[in-house]
Amino acid sequence: MKLRKAYELEVNSDRSETVRYSFTDIPIGFFKGRHSAYQNGSVPAHWHEDIEIIVPNDGEVMYNINGRLLKVKAGEGLLVNSRRIHSSSIVDQRDCFYNLLIFHPMILCVSKEIEQQVVQPIIGSSFDYILLQKGTPWHERILHWFSLIKERHIDKSMPKSFAPMEFSLLKENVDKSEKPAVVGLVNLIWSEIAGNITPDEKPHAECNQLTSIKAMISYIDGHYAEKITLDDIAAAGFVSKRTCGNLFERFLYISPMKFLNEHRLKRSIELLKNTDMTVTEIALACGFSGASYYAEAFRRESGKSPSQYRKELEMSAQS
Repeated sequence: MKLRKAYELEVNSDRSETVRYSFTDIPIGFFKGRHSAYQNGSVPAHWHEDIEIIVPNDGEVMYNINGRLLKVKAGEGLLVNSRRIHSSSIVDQRDCFYNLLIFHPMILCVSKEIEQQVVQPIIGSSFDYILLQKGTPWHERILHWFSLIKERHIDKSMPKSFAPMEFSLLKENVDKSEKPAVVGLVNLIWSEIAGNITPDEKPHAECNQLTSIKAMISYIDGHYAEKITLDDIAAAGFVSKRTCGNLFERFLYISPMKFLNEHRLKRSIELLKNTDMTVTEIALACGFSGASYYAEAFRRESGKSPSQYRKELEMSAQS
Protein backbone atom coordinates (compact mmCIF):
# COMPACT_ATOMS: atom_id res chain seq x y z
CA MET A 1 0.00 0.00 0.00
CA LYS A 2 1.45 3.38 -1.01
CA LEU A 3 1.27 6.23 1.43
CA ARG A 4 -0.61 9.30 0.26
CA LYS A 5 1.62 12.26 -0.34
CA ALA A 6 0.78 15.44 1.50
CA TYR A 7 -0.87 18.05 -0.67
CA GLU A 8 1.29 21.13 -1.26
CA LEU A 9 0.25 24.59 -2.35
CA GLU A 10 1.91 25.99 -5.44
CA VAL A 11 3.47 29.19 -4.11
CA ASN A 12 5.79 31.72 -5.71
CA SER A 13 8.83 33.42 -4.21
CA ASP A 14 6.69 36.11 -2.55
CA ARG A 15 4.36 33.46 -1.05
CA SER A 16 1.60 34.24 -3.54
CA GLU A 17 -0.31 31.11 -4.52
CA THR A 18 -0.60 29.97 -8.10
CA VAL A 19 -4.34 29.41 -7.94
CA ARG A 20 -5.98 26.63 -9.91
CA TYR A 21 -9.52 27.13 -11.16
CA SER A 22 -12.33 24.74 -12.04
CA PHE A 23 -12.69 26.23 -15.52
CA THR A 24 -10.21 27.19 -18.18
CA ASP A 25 -12.07 30.39 -19.04
CA ILE A 26 -13.61 31.56 -15.75
CA PRO A 27 -11.48 32.35 -12.65
CA ILE A 28 -13.60 30.40 -10.19
CA GLY A 29 -12.54 27.30 -8.28
CA PHE A 30 -14.45 24.76 -6.18
CA PHE A 31 -12.63 22.59 -3.71
CA LYS A 32 -13.67 19.80 -1.39
CA GLY A 33 -11.08 18.49 0.98
CA ARG A 34 -9.68 17.76 4.42
CA HIS A 35 -6.99 19.57 6.34
CA SER A 36 -5.04 16.40 7.11
CA ALA A 37 -4.23 16.18 3.38
CA TYR A 38 -1.67 18.88 4.08
CA GLN A 39 1.56 18.20 5.91
CA ASN A 40 0.99 18.37 9.68
CA GLY A 41 -2.63 19.32 9.01
CA SER A 42 -1.61 22.90 8.25
CA VAL A 43 -1.95 25.10 5.19
CA PRO A 44 1.19 27.29 5.04
CA ALA A 45 1.05 31.08 4.93
CA HIS A 46 0.23 32.41 1.47
CA TRP A 47 -1.83 35.07 -0.30
CA HIS A 48 -3.60 35.55 -3.60
CA GLU A 49 -5.63 38.12 -5.49
CA ASP A 50 -8.72 35.96 -5.18
CA ILE A 51 -11.55 36.14 -2.66
CA GLU A 52 -11.72 32.94 -0.61
CA ILE A 53 -14.70 31.42 1.22
CA ILE A 54 -14.30 28.27 3.31
CA VAL A 55 -17.15 26.46 5.05
CA PRO A 56 -16.24 23.54 7.34
CA ASN A 57 -18.81 20.75 7.34
CA ASP A 58 -17.09 18.70 10.04
CA GLY A 59 -14.49 19.80 12.56
CA GLU A 60 -12.90 23.17 13.19
CA VAL A 61 -10.08 25.14 11.60
CA MET A 62 -7.88 27.87 13.04
CA TYR A 63 -7.05 30.68 10.59
CA ASN A 64 -4.31 33.27 10.88
CA ILE A 65 -5.21 36.26 8.69
CA ASN A 66 -2.69 39.07 8.61
CA GLY A 67 -1.53 37.98 12.05
CA ARG A 68 -4.99 37.70 13.63
CA LEU A 69 -6.19 34.30 14.88
CA LEU A 70 -9.74 33.14 14.21
CA LYS A 71 -11.46 29.79 14.80
CA VAL A 72 -14.07 28.68 12.25
CA LYS A 73 -16.49 25.92 13.26
CA ALA A 74 -18.80 23.66 11.29
CA GLY A 75 -21.92 25.62 10.36
CA GLU A 76 -19.94 28.84 10.08
CA GLY A 77 -18.03 30.24 7.13
CA LEU A 78 -15.06 32.50 6.57
CA LEU A 79 -14.57 35.00 3.77
CA VAL A 80 -10.97 36.20 3.30
CA ASN A 81 -10.42 39.42 1.39
CA SER A 82 -8.04 39.75 -1.56
CA ARG A 83 -4.25 39.90 -0.96
CA ARG A 84 -4.38 38.94 2.73
CA ILE A 85 -1.65 36.65 4.04
CA HIS A 86 -3.38 33.69 5.64
CA SER A 87 -2.66 30.20 6.92
CA SER A 88 -4.75 27.59 8.69
CA SER A 89 -4.43 24.48 10.82
CA ILE A 90 -6.60 21.86 12.48
CA VAL A 91 -7.76 22.26 16.09
CA ASP A 92 -6.93 19.71 18.83
CA GLN A 93 -5.57 17.24 16.25
CA ARG A 94 -9.06 16.68 14.88
CA ASP A 95 -9.39 16.69 11.11
CA CYS A 96 -11.49 19.31 9.37
CA PHE A 97 -13.50 18.51 6.27
CA TYR A 98 -14.50 21.53 4.26
CA ASN A 99 -15.83 23.04 1.05
CA LEU A 100 -14.09 26.05 -0.44
CA LEU A 101 -14.91 28.60 -3.12
CA ILE A 102 -12.33 30.92 -4.62
CA PHE A 103 -12.88 33.56 -7.27
CA HIS A 104 -10.87 36.38 -8.81
CA PRO A 105 -12.29 39.92 -8.41
CA MET A 106 -12.25 40.37 -12.19
CA ILE A 107 -15.28 38.07 -12.41
CA LEU A 108 -17.24 40.82 -10.65
CA CYS A 109 -16.11 43.66 -12.91
CA VAL A 110 -18.76 43.57 -15.61
CA SER A 111 -18.09 47.25 -16.30
CA LYS A 112 -15.53 49.90 -15.41
CA GLU A 113 -18.13 51.64 -13.28
CA ILE A 114 -18.85 48.51 -11.26
CA GLU A 115 -15.13 47.92 -10.79
CA GLN A 116 -14.51 51.47 -9.55
CA GLN A 117 -17.61 51.80 -7.37
CA VAL A 118 -18.41 48.31 -6.07
CA VAL A 119 -15.30 46.12 -6.31
CA GLN A 120 -12.06 48.04 -5.84
CA PRO A 121 -13.24 50.20 -2.89
CA ILE A 122 -14.11 47.06 -0.91
CA ILE A 123 -11.05 45.05 -1.90
CA GLY A 124 -8.94 48.07 -1.02
CA SER A 125 -10.68 48.53 2.33
CA SER A 126 -9.07 47.73 5.65
CA PHE A 127 -11.30 44.73 6.38
CA ASP A 128 -9.41 41.43 6.21
CA TYR A 129 -12.17 38.87 6.68
CA ILE A 130 -15.80 38.22 7.54
CA LEU A 131 -16.73 35.42 9.94
CA LEU A 132 -20.04 34.24 8.52
CA GLN A 133 -22.40 33.16 11.29
CA LYS A 134 -26.01 32.16 11.59
CA GLY A 135 -28.14 34.81 13.22
CA THR A 136 -26.87 37.61 11.01
CA PRO A 137 -29.26 37.82 8.02
CA TRP A 138 -26.77 38.89 5.36
CA HIS A 139 -24.24 36.30 6.59
CA GLU A 140 -26.96 33.66 6.28
CA ARG A 141 -27.69 34.79 2.74
CA ILE A 142 -24.03 34.41 1.76
CA LEU A 143 -23.98 30.94 3.30
CA HIS A 144 -27.18 30.16 1.38
CA TRP A 145 -25.65 31.20 -1.95
CA PHE A 146 -22.58 29.17 -1.06
CA SER A 147 -24.72 26.11 -0.26
CA LEU A 148 -26.42 26.43 -3.65
CA ILE A 149 -23.03 26.37 -5.34
CA LYS A 150 -22.13 23.31 -3.28
CA GLU A 151 -25.38 21.46 -3.94
CA ARG A 152 -25.69 22.35 -7.62
CA HIS A 153 -22.07 22.28 -8.64
CA ILE A 154 -19.75 20.68 -6.10
CA ASP A 155 -21.90 17.68 -5.10
CA LYS A 156 -23.36 17.33 -8.58
CA SER A 157 -19.94 17.33 -10.22
CA MET A 158 -18.08 15.15 -7.76
CA PRO A 159 -17.31 11.73 -9.26
CA LYS A 160 -19.12 8.88 -7.54
CA SER A 161 -15.76 7.29 -6.81
CA PHE A 162 -14.65 10.37 -4.85
CA ALA A 163 -13.16 9.38 -1.52
CA PRO A 164 -13.73 12.03 1.15
CA MET A 165 -10.28 11.34 2.57
CA GLU A 166 -8.67 12.80 -0.54
CA PHE A 167 -8.19 16.43 -1.50
CA SER A 168 -10.05 17.17 -4.71
CA LEU A 169 -10.22 20.05 -7.17
CA LEU A 170 -13.32 19.93 -9.34
CA LYS A 171 -11.80 20.74 -12.70
CA GLU A 172 -14.08 21.07 -15.72
CA ASN A 173 -16.59 18.59 -14.26
CA VAL A 174 -19.35 21.18 -14.10
CA ASP A 175 -21.77 21.22 -17.00
CA LYS A 176 -20.69 24.17 -19.18
CA SER A 177 -24.31 25.32 -19.40
CA GLU A 178 -24.15 25.90 -15.65
CA LYS A 179 -21.37 28.48 -15.88
CA PRO A 180 -23.70 31.50 -16.00
CA ALA A 181 -25.44 30.24 -12.85
CA VAL A 182 -22.09 29.88 -11.07
CA VAL A 183 -21.12 33.43 -11.99
CA GLY A 184 -24.56 34.67 -10.95
CA LEU A 185 -24.29 33.08 -7.50
CA VAL A 186 -20.82 34.55 -7.00
CA ASN A 187 -22.21 37.99 -7.86
CA LEU A 188 -25.06 37.49 -5.38
CA ILE A 189 -22.46 36.78 -2.70
CA TRP A 190 -20.59 39.94 -3.60
CA SER A 191 -23.79 42.00 -3.61
CA GLU A 192 -24.26 41.10 0.06
CA ILE A 193 -20.71 42.17 0.86
CA ALA A 194 -21.03 45.41 -1.10
CA GLY A 195 -24.30 46.18 0.65
CA ASN A 196 -22.95 45.63 4.15
CA ILE A 197 -19.27 46.59 4.13
CA THR A 198 -18.54 50.32 4.20
CA PRO A 199 -15.38 51.13 2.22
CA ASP A 200 -12.76 53.33 3.84
CA GLU A 201 -13.16 57.03 3.09
CA LYS A 202 -9.66 57.04 1.62
CA PRO A 203 -8.19 54.24 -0.51
CA HIS A 204 -6.43 51.79 1.79
CA ALA A 205 -2.84 51.35 0.68
CA GLU A 206 -1.37 47.91 1.28
CA CYS A 207 -0.21 47.63 4.87
CA ASN A 208 3.45 48.59 5.23
CA GLN A 209 4.00 45.44 7.26
CA LEU A 210 2.71 43.27 4.42
CA THR A 211 4.96 45.09 1.98
CA SER A 212 7.94 44.46 4.25
CA ILE A 213 7.26 40.77 4.86
CA LYS A 214 6.74 40.11 1.15
CA ALA A 215 9.98 41.95 0.32
CA MET A 216 11.92 39.92 2.89
CA ILE A 217 10.47 36.63 1.65
CA SER A 218 11.38 37.54 -1.93
CA TYR A 219 14.90 38.44 -0.80
CA ILE A 220 15.34 35.04 0.85
CA ASP A 221 14.12 33.28 -2.28
CA GLY A 222 16.55 35.21 -4.44
CA HIS A 223 19.60 34.85 -2.17
CA TYR A 224 19.15 31.58 -0.25
CA ALA A 225 22.24 30.12 -1.96
CA GLU A 226 24.36 32.89 -0.45
CA LYS A 227 25.43 33.60 3.11
CA ILE A 228 22.51 35.57 4.58
CA THR A 229 22.32 37.23 7.98
CA LEU A 230 19.36 38.58 9.91
CA ASP A 231 20.67 42.07 9.10
CA ASP A 232 20.40 41.28 5.38
CA ILE A 233 16.82 40.04 5.68
CA ALA A 234 15.74 43.01 7.77
CA ALA A 235 17.38 45.45 5.36
CA ALA A 236 15.41 43.94 2.47
CA GLY A 237 12.20 44.90 4.28
CA PHE A 238 13.52 48.28 5.45
CA VAL A 239 12.90 47.32 9.08
CA SER A 240 14.99 46.68 12.19
CA LYS A 241 16.10 43.18 13.16
CA ARG A 242 13.59 43.16 16.01
CA THR A 243 10.73 44.21 13.73
CA CYS A 244 11.87 41.65 11.18
CA GLY A 245 11.59 38.88 13.76
CA ASN A 246 8.22 40.13 14.98
CA LEU A 247 6.80 40.23 11.44
CA PHE A 248 7.90 36.68 10.65
CA GLU A 249 6.46 35.42 13.93
CA ARG A 250 3.21 37.30 13.37
CA PHE A 251 2.54 36.38 9.76
CA LEU A 252 4.38 33.07 9.35
CA TYR A 253 4.70 31.69 12.91
CA ILE A 254 8.41 31.17 12.40
CA SER A 255 11.66 33.06 12.94
CA PRO A 256 13.42 34.61 9.91
CA MET A 257 16.43 32.29 10.15
CA LYS A 258 14.30 29.18 10.55
CA PHE A 259 12.27 30.28 7.52
CA LEU A 260 15.54 30.64 5.60
CA ASN A 261 16.68 27.19 6.69
CA GLU A 262 13.38 25.57 5.72
CA HIS A 263 13.45 27.37 2.37
CA ARG A 264 16.94 25.99 1.71
CA LEU A 265 15.80 22.49 2.64
CA LYS A 266 12.80 22.78 0.33
CA ARG A 267 15.05 23.84 -2.55
CA SER A 268 17.44 21.00 -1.78
CA ILE A 269 14.62 18.47 -2.02
CA GLU A 270 13.88 19.71 -5.54
CA LEU A 271 17.52 19.07 -6.46
CA LEU A 272 17.48 15.64 -4.82
CA LYS A 273 14.43 14.73 -6.88
CA ASN A 274 15.33 16.25 -10.22
CA THR A 275 19.13 16.19 -10.58
CA ASP A 276 22.06 13.83 -10.17
CA MET A 277 24.05 16.38 -8.16
CA THR A 278 25.92 14.95 -5.19
CA VAL A 279 24.77 15.71 -1.67
CA THR A 280 27.78 17.99 -1.20
CA GLU A 281 26.98 19.89 -4.41
CA ILE A 282 23.35 20.31 -3.35
CA ALA A 283 24.37 21.50 0.11
CA LEU A 284 26.57 24.25 -1.31
CA ALA A 285 24.04 25.18 -4.02
CA CYS A 286 21.40 25.75 -1.36
CA GLY A 287 23.50 27.88 0.97
CA PHE A 288 24.55 25.30 3.56
CA SER A 289 28.12 25.58 4.82
CA GLY A 290 28.85 21.93 4.08
CA ALA A 291 27.45 18.46 3.52
CA SER A 292 27.58 17.43 7.18
CA TYR A 293 25.63 20.47 8.39
CA TYR A 294 23.12 19.99 5.55
CA ALA A 295 22.66 16.31 6.39
CA GLU A 296 22.14 17.17 10.06
CA ALA A 297 19.52 19.83 9.25
CA PHE A 298 17.79 17.50 6.76
CA ARG A 299 17.64 14.65 9.28
CA ARG A 300 16.33 16.95 11.99
CA GLU A 301 13.39 17.95 9.78
CA SER A 302 12.63 14.67 7.99
CA GLY A 303 14.06 11.94 10.19
CA LYS A 304 16.32 10.66 7.43
CA SER A 305 19.47 11.67 5.60
CA PRO A 306 19.43 13.26 2.11
CA SER A 307 20.91 10.05 0.69
CA GLN A 308 18.20 7.93 2.31
CA TYR A 309 15.54 10.28 1.01
CA ARG A 310 16.89 10.07 -2.53
CA LYS A 311 17.17 6.28 -2.35
CA GLU A 312 13.55 5.98 -1.22
CA LEU A 313 12.50 8.19 -4.12
CA GLU A 314 14.32 5.94 -6.56
CA MET A 315 12.79 2.80 -5.07
CA SER A 316 9.34 4.34 -5.19
CA ALA A 317 9.80 5.25 -8.86
CA GLN A 318 10.80 1.66 -9.70
CA SER A 319 7.86 0.04 -7.89
